[in-house]
Amino acid sequence: MAPATWTWPQDGTENPAAERRCLVCRHPNLPRVVVLRAAATGREAVLTESAKFGRAVFAHRFADPDAVFASELQFEIVRDEARVAWVVRQRPGAVNPTCYNGTPIGPAGVELADGGVISVSKAKLRLQVRFKKN
Repeated sequence: MAPATWTWPQDGTENPAAERRCLVCRHPNLPRVVVLRAAATGREAVLTESAKFGRAVFAHRFADPDAVFASELQFEIVRDEARVAWVVRQRPGAVNPTCYNGTPIGPAGVELADGGVISVSKAKLRLQVRFKKN
């Protein structure tokens, strides 16, 4: 069960769980670490900043045999301070669609959630999203 509040450690302000920014200092409540876990191999990538993913990353980092379905640059994951969210966006020129939870991603991208799944097409190169606590 998710907590009803979160506390910003810098000033001790207790904020409602739905609030994305500290009510006092407006600092974003955004996980610092995103972990992507390949469903096919169990291999992981840990992100603390924005990153781009494509065929080479799928082949080497995740050792996923479906890497052939990815474009040279398939998608990017961006720490979006304005939206107060980690966002996945398809890269221009990607041949196959990047999907989130089975739905193709639009031009604005999609906010990631703990437990979500990024894939190429609906079933290839499945990566499960997990946030590490701050």
